[in-house]
Order: sequence, then structure tokens, then C-alpha cells
Amino acid sequence: MQKQVVLMEHEIKLLKDREVDQKNKASGYETLLRDGIPLNEHFLALKNKFNNERDELEKYVRSLDEEIHKEEMNNKSKRHKIEILKREFDQISQNFLLHKEQTQKQIKE
Repeated sequence: MQKQVVLMEHEIKLLKDREVDQKNKASGYETLLRDGIPLNEHFLALKNKFNNERDELEKYVRSLDEEIHKEEMNNKSKRHKIEILKREFDQISQNFLLHKEQTQKQIKE
């Protein structure tokens, strides 16, 4: 019986919280109507806020795109440098092997 009472009290609390949330959501619209400012002004303010936030986000996206482009160019440069170093290594390695073979041949003779 006590468990049922506790459960019912908990359910009542949840229902009251939900009711308060719904009233708070509805009161936002009521304040738009009660403050004496025409709805037109509210819509213009919201439109301006939206445009400002959109512009800021677009600017942020452009800066991220530029950063990505810079990193891609940097990576391309590094890949090119790696290829050059690999070729140099291969050349040095071949020269070393040739020199080693010649030295071994001379030692045998």
C-alpha cells in the first residue's frame, strides 16, 4: 500500500511538472500578444536575429573551409616532399649497393 502511495505521489509530481512546462511554453506566445508591440515588429526582430545567426554560421563555415583547404595544400606539399625523399633514398641505396659490390669485388681480387 505504501509503495502504491509513493508511486502515485511520484506520478502526480510528474504531471504537475508537465503542466508547468506547458504553461511556460504557452506564456511565451501570450507575452508576444500582451506587450503591446505589434506582431510585425516581433517577426522582424526574429527575422533579423535569424539572419545575423545565419551570417555568423556561414562565416564560420567559410573559415573552416579555408582551414581545410590550407591543410589539404599542406598535406599535398608533404606528400610531394615524401616522394622526393623516397627517390633520393632509393638512389642512395642503389649507389651504396653498387659501391658495396665493387668493394667486395676488389677485396676478392
